[in-house]
Amino acid sequence: MALQDLNEKLYSRDAKLNRELQDTFDPETKVSENIAQNKFQEKELWQQPVRGMDPIEIVSDVTHRRKVRLTAFIASGFIVVALLIGGVLNIRSMLFDEASVLVLISGPKDVVSAEETTFTVSYANDNWGKLQNTELELTYPDTFHIIEDATLKVNGSGRATITLGEMPANTQKKFSFKGKFYGSKGDKVTLQATLKYAPKNLSSVLEKTSQMVVTLASSPLFLEVTAPLEIVTGQNIEYVVDYGNNSDKAFSNIRVKMDYPAGFQFVSAEPKPSEGDTVWYMGNVGTYEKGKITIRGIITGIQKGYKSVRGTIGFYRGDNTFAVYSENERQTRVVASPLSISQTVNGLAETTVGAGELLQYTIHYKNDGDIGLRDAIITAQLDPTFLNLSRLSSPKGSYDGVHHMLVWKASDVPALKKLEVGAEGSVSFTVPVMDTLKSDAGKNLVIQTTAKIDSLDIPTPLGSNKIIASNTLAVKLKSDVAIDAYTLYTDTVLPNSGPVPPKVGQETSYTIHLSVAHSLSDIKDAKMTILLPAGVQYKEKYSPLDASFVYNERSNEIIWNIGTISAEDRVKDITFQVSILPGIDRQGKGVVLVSAMNLTGKDVFTDQEINKAGPGSDNTLKRDTVYGQMLRIGDVQPAD
Repeated sequence: MALQDLNEKLYSRDAKLNRELQDTFDPETKVSENIAQNKFQEKELWQQPVRGMDPIEIVSDVTHRRKVRLTAFIASGFIVVALLIGGVLNIRSMLFDEASVLVLISGPKDVVSAEETTFTVSYANDNWGKLQNTELELTYPDTFHIIEDATLKVNGSGRATITLGEMPANTQKKFSFKGKFYGSKGDKVTLQATLKYAPKNLSSVLEKTSQMVVTLASSPLFLEVTAPLEIVTGQNIEYVVDYGNNSDKAFSNIRVKMDYPAGFQFVSAEPKPSEGDTVWYMGNVGTYEKGKITIRGIITGIQKGYKSVRGTIGFYRGDNTFAVYSENERQTRVVASPLSISQTVNGLAETTVGAGELLQYTIHYKNDGDIGLRDAIITAQLDPTFLNLSRLSSPKGSYDGVHHMLVWKASDVPALKKLEVGAEGSVSFTVPVMDTLKSDAGKNLVIQTTAKIDSLDIPTPLGSNKIIASNTLAVKLKSDVAIDAYTLYTDTVLPNSGPVPPKVGQETSYTIHLSVAHSLSDIKDAKMTILLPAGVQYKEKYSPLDASFVYNERSNEIIWNIGTISAEDRVKDITFQVSILPGIDRQGKGVVLVSAMNLTGKDVFTDQEINKAGPGSDNTLKRDTVYGQMLRIGDVQPAD
């Protein structure tokens, strides 16, 4: 090719040249390339087949790689899914909500005492995780008697448990229990159910509680009072109290209490009251047991109106409050008579008397109607049991010995011939109480007299009985207390020592026998104070040993705390020992061992304080079986 043609080809506008800069020449690099090329030529590597260039091999390799990749992808998917499931389960077990644990106790809100009743406890676990160590605890008052079974365990008074074990997630269950109530009518009783549990993966024990209040519609013990619908003021009234147990459970320490109306005067009761005239100790009332109390008294006061009486049956709690099982109240209408009559004894409408006392009765009458009344007659019915009727005295009127009745007519009291409206007057008589009352007469005794006044002019209402004015007066007999004390040397209970008769400078001991005798009614808070003269020493020996016998050395005084003396006991005794060491100043004289005694207490029936002085005691030994007949046995002899 000509030079000119070459230049045109190289530099023409249409020529397409690679104008990129060439690499800079590097001698070391160039040398390395030449060495590698020579080795390639020496091994004739250019003649060997190149791996992966065969079409069949290339297709097989691609397929294998695809399978490997697919297997790895599937395995990775399984791993991811497993991790997700495990994570979700772990999160679910960790996500616990107390509000998703539920418990509810349900059952009747009004129940009948002593009747078997069923209650249900519903409980649920709405969490994703389960609950462990689950237990149901029931708490209830003593008046509820739960029925124990194989699944329910009673743990002492007022508590029972049911072991539930493990409770799965999203579970609802129920448990039923039975029991009987033995409380008072109207009592409100609280039952409580507590679900105790431990959530999975948590160590703490949690609780969920539910309560319900149950009202007792009836009581196992009943009491019913019967009273007259109508009476005339001053008349005798009788209340009948029926009580009993309608359940299969016996009750202990039961008492019946009465609240009488104003103007009621207690006369007697059968059985007799245990405390005053209002309380009866019934003790144990057995299953389905029944009883009756009859109370007699007098209503005085208002001429018209209503009188209410109330009875209760129950027991005293530990805090001394009275728990009522049942109560009942009745009303009696008091109607007026045109004539009124009343009595007093010794000037009092209510009083207490003792043996031998003289009773001065006055009967007052008045015409309270709106018309005059003719030929009125007054009568007084006497109870001869405790009265010395041989000494009965009445200035006017006559005594009917057959019927034990005093009668006053117009022939005796001219004012009774015609009683004008508002006219009034009185009659009287006297009679003493017997000097000696029989020991077997009973307790809580009264002397009762009933006065009445009547006239033919008193109208009889249509359909009703004639209203005759009457008045009953009951005088209570108070306890007759007797104190006795005597000294013995010869004694088997507390043997004595020393010379008899006593001698100057030598110690001699004696035994004092002390007794308190009484009848008619109970005495409470009885206490005897015994004073020993100076020179008499208490030997700190007494019998019985269970007595409360307290000695004050500074005052030389002994306090015998007797407590309650029931009328049935009649006598309380105690024996104690003293000694003397006489000086020369006592030579030839007897020795007083007890200078004074005094009994205090309260008569439960009459509600009066008792303060009774007793005799002293010396060393004369009048009742001693050995020395009783010897004269001057108590005189102190000269020293040996």
